[in-house]
Amino acid sequence: MSGENGAGCGRVVALLDIDGTLLHVRGAGRASFIRALAAVFGWDDAIPYIDFAGATDLDVLDRILRHHGRTATAAEVDRFFDRLAVELRETIRHVVPTVLPGVRELLERLSADPRAVVGLVTGNTGRCARIKLEAAGLHGHFVLGAYGHEHGDRKAIAALALERARRHVPGGGIGSVWVVGDTPADVAAAHAIGARCLAVATGGHSMDALTEAGADKTVADLSDLDGVLRILDL
Repeated sequence: MSGENGAGCGRVVALLDIDGTLLHVRGAGRASFIRALAAVFGWDDAIPYIDFAGATDLDVLDRILRHHGRTATAAEVDRFFDRLAVELRETIRHVVPTVLPGVRELLERLSADPRAVVGLVTGNTGRCARIKLEAAGLHGHFVLGAYGHEHGDRKAIAALALERARRHVPGGGIGSVWVVGDTPADVAAAHAIGARCLAVATGGHSMDALTEAGADKTVADLSDLDGVLRILDL
């Protein structure tokens, strides 16, 4: 089978999630959100009603605003995301991100392989994604991405990433597309753009739950480098 839905002679596009898939920042993201809300909106809100798994930062902000019976202007949203990046950069100075098993080796292999195009599909804003990846020493491996400030729906973010991959590989040179993530939302986003999903159970969802959600392949973690590369058609 050839073309974007299966292996072929073209490039393999691997679109990776960050939190729970590549690394854990041990609550730094939530803490930064809470501090940014206090700074921009004046709310003392620990946001216990928010589950960040599989979410996007824009959707999280929208849910918090609705909780407070509030809407925000575009300028306020921009100001909030500016402050969120400031708070995350400060918070993560006191946290050593945990790079998950096999991630560093996988990214090194993928980014060195001319057959692969390595990108991000993440609910983080672009700036927050970079802060986390830099703190973990993983930031040099990605040639494109789509981010959580660009749309509230992860499926739409995945579509943006695929559009950017097509521009990066002109002339229909994509052989297959994989989304690598740790939540059912990643599975749904992959299938929404006609891609396959490699689901990894290093977040809050078990292998069984990810399989039931429709993941095309499921692994406990990314430590079996050769096995993961085989799944990705490399």
